Amino acid sequence: MKYISVRFVCRMQTKGCFSAYKGSMLRGSLGASLRRAVCMTQKTECCRCMLCGTCIFPRLFTAASAPKGSDTAPQLPPPFCIEPSRDRQTEYAAGDSFSFGLKLFSYATDYLPYFIHAFTLAGQHGMGRGTEQGQGKFCIEDVLQNEASVYDAREEQLHDAAVQELPIPRPCPAGPDGQLICRLVTPLRFKTANRLSATLDFATLLRLIFRRIRSLCALDGESFHLPPEEFAALSRTASAVSVEENALRWEDWSRYSGRQQTVMQLGGLTGHIVYQGPVAVFARYLDFASRVHIGKQSSFGLGALELGGLS
Repeated sequence: MKYISVRFVCRMQTKGCFSAYKGSMLRGSLGASLRRAVCMTQKTECCRCMLCGTCIFPRLFTAASAPKGSDTAPQLPPPFCIEPSRDRQTEYAAGDSFSFGLKLFSYATDYLPYFIHAFTLAGQHGMGRGTEQGQGKFCIEDVLQNEASVYDAREEQLHDAAVQELPIPRPCPAGPDGQLICRLVTPLRFKTANRLSATLDFATLLRLIFRRIRSLCALDGESFHLPPEEFAALSRTASAVSVEENALRWEDWSRYSGRQQTVMQLGGLTGHIVYQGPVAVFARYLDFASRVHIGKQSSFGLGALELGGLS
């Protein structure tokens, strides 16, 4: 799967008031600006527009259904993930800087210039509270890939951003039992028995990773299915991993959806959990998950995890 990970470095042009968790704000500004940049008909709903099949906005920004008869995930995810900074700063003065990450998957790697242009428009319009009074304006100073600049902000030119190949993981050879520390750095949302869950045993974590792999493969029109005997063996191994320490907690937060004109509750699990057992077998799956996020609303930056102590 094609993959690009970059970091935007921005500087405030006016004072701004941002939310403590900036992922929702960044995604909302991205969507509004991208729509302004590419929409030809100004229809209120993309599905009612005759250009929907060729317009890049629904292709990049909204979840879509897989083609009929395909053996892929029924709902395609947005092919990007925003990674806001982890600081909780909300008040910014003119001249202050802030940064955020952007990850693109599959065909979205061809559209990095559109994302840069959309965030440029977002900066000109303003972001956060007080935009009607001219607050929240910013400019993009740089776009970094592996801490090297790939964007000339003065000329608004994108240099060669390297597209990486993110291989679909396979099991590692069995090894001795070890310990894994899993830190949920942004809220993880997922459902068990059609209800939002507040527990995360290792088998459930593995199912979330498989679900994310399947949905990302569907972006390329491919399916992800393990042979039954391999899946059964991995499931048995996962069930042998125990929870050594559970310091997870439910963190509530909300966002206002301009499109739906309503406040949405988007809480999830944060904190850390320690697993003990044959975790080394799943090292590649876990590394993949740390790159692409898992769970619901990953395009907001939810479901980010860090791993430690894998041995």
